[in-house]
Amino acid sequence: MECEVPRRKRKRPPWLWRVFQVWRDRGTDYVVERALRRIRGARQDYPRWHRKHVAVRATDRVLIKQRIARLPHTPHISVVLVAGDALTTAGDLCISSVLEQIYPHWELVVLASNVQPGGPRFPSDVRIRLESFKKMSSLLAATTGEFVIVLDQPLKLEPHALYLIAEEINAHPPVNLIYTDEDKVDENGVLYDPHFKTDWNPDLFLSQNYLAGLLAYRRELSADAPWEPNIAPQVRSYERTLRAIEMIAPETIRHIPLPLCHWPVARDAQGGDGPKEAAQPGMLRVLQEHLDRRGLRATAEPSRSGRFHRVRRRVPDEHPLVSLVIPTRDNGAILKGAIESIRHKTEYAKLEIIIVDNASATPETLEYLAQVARDPIVRVLRYEKPFNYSAINNFAAQHCRGSILGLLNDDVVVINADWLTELVSHAVRPEVGAVGAMLYYPDQTIQHAGIAVGFGQSALNLYNGRPRSSCGYHSRAELVQNYSAVTGACLLTRADVFAQVGGLDESNLAVAFNDVDYCLRVREEGYLVTWTPYAELYHLESISRGDDWAADKIKRFTRERRYFAQRWMDVLPRDPYYNVNLSLDEPFELAYQPRRRPPWLIH
Repeated sequence: MECEVPRRKRKRPPWLWRVFQVWRDRGTDYVVERALRRIRGARQDYPRWHRKHVAVRATDRVLIKQRIARLPHTPHISVVLVAGDALTTAGDLCISSVLEQIYPHWELVVLASNVQPGGPRFPSDVRIRLESFKKMSSLLAATTGEFVIVLDQPLKLEPHALYLIAEEINAHPPVNLIYTDEDKVDENGVLYDPHFKTDWNPDLFLSQNYLAGLLAYRRELSADAPWEPNIAPQVRSYERTLRAIEMIAPETIRHIPLPLCHWPVARDAQGGDGPKEAAQPGMLRVLQEHLDRRGLRATAEPSRSGRFHRVRRRVPDEHPLVSLVIPTRDNGAILKGAIESIRHKTEYAKLEIIIVDNASATPETLEYLAQVARDPIVRVLRYEKPFNYSAINNFAAQHCRGSILGLLNDDVVVINADWLTELVSHAVRPEVGAVGAMLYYPDQTIQHAGIAVGFGQSALNLYNGRPRSSCGYHSRAELVQNYSAVTGACLLTRADVFAQVGGLDESNLAVAFNDVDYCLRVREEGYLVTWTPYAELYHLESISRGDDWAADKIKRFTRERRYFAQRWMDVLPRDPYYNVNLSLDEPFELAYQPRRRPPWLIH
């Protein structure tokens, strides 16, 4: 019998094993993004990116025309250009871009005072009409289309802009409002400063008119929008949209995540996303009128920078009791700093503090717990089981008397006195299920300003590590808005919502991702998750439980991340509050491969 020669084991290349591990834990999108970023450089050139992922080629035009011929419904779209006293170069470009539309079922209404039809500045086309400001009583009277696009300022449209709007109308027949992404074009025709927007984000819209640009809405919605040609165009646009959203359901607002319009702006002109300084009072006026029409107890104020808005909401006259839940273990000195900052800096008086002691043993901590328990608004509960953040909070929730629960880490320190008032003002809103705060590291960098999902098949604090003064992507870090999730280091939620979704997941997410999972389940029930920069705290992250990548915790962390990725596999690829054209490798960088496909290539 011949002896069997043992097969020599092949040595696995370390780099290949590492790639496999990253792919296993973080997914294909992350690996591809990282690889392309290394090959092509850290940042992409936007004009080149636009040519590759937005601009239509000759073959695309053929396919689009074929697709238009097969559309079940070809809605007539009215484009209204507010030209003012005379057409400018930007107005000429706008009219030319409408004439170049692949989709043929449109009309262009030019509102002007001294523009004559015909001639090189006003092309002769049966679909173009000239209307006078004086003769027009409303947009409804001036248009015949099923959907109306009002350009209060001339924009250059992509050739397939109206086609994609028609596709959206066919894909979602109940749609009432459709908006797109945008960018700017300089005097040399170079594109820059793209604005990749979120899907419908009601709190952000009250903070910033991010819908401005290419916006189509059903013609009937314009019936309640008075025509005022003499007010600033930014104010006119904001008021029109505010009135429209009052009459429609949120699910009938659709977003096309593609920059289909270009604002003509000189490179040396003052930049920014906010309205011009002269228009700001008018913006606040129409916003306050909107709040009053909706019967909200709220005041429209300038944001901290003065360029945008803050809706300051008032808490009910009968303040709800807030139960602040703070887990801790052998962390007396840090806990003391958190409790004292809450007691001495918080103006909101109707609260109770529930400290959950997870089997502390150090004399200093036990002594402090005995001391602080004598405070009439503080209770100390003993939790003897192994550390499980989700189980600890679920246990505490059963002992809370408040109608609002506040999840707090024991390593946070209050900064502004009205932090809890601000959080409660949002937590009591019936449409909101969870509220988060702005958290800073002690070195004055941002720790938390909202969470996006999908990064590495899990989630990411979007502005982590950026300077405290950072205004964020298109100024979003300074504005109240909606996100997919906020951190449990400081999270308020109503007790009934907490019970409705079953609390935190103590079976599968003992330590990591339980706060993000909770927020996603809250959203699954139809509630909003809101983040506000006007509640500020310092956060000494992981000082209590240590780093998730410590050797004894890697297995647990990896297991929980895998469960989270599996549980939310249908949600992670497309966070509605983080644009599909942005990278899942580096926040707010351009994605090398956007997470979308053109509809003419799908059908």
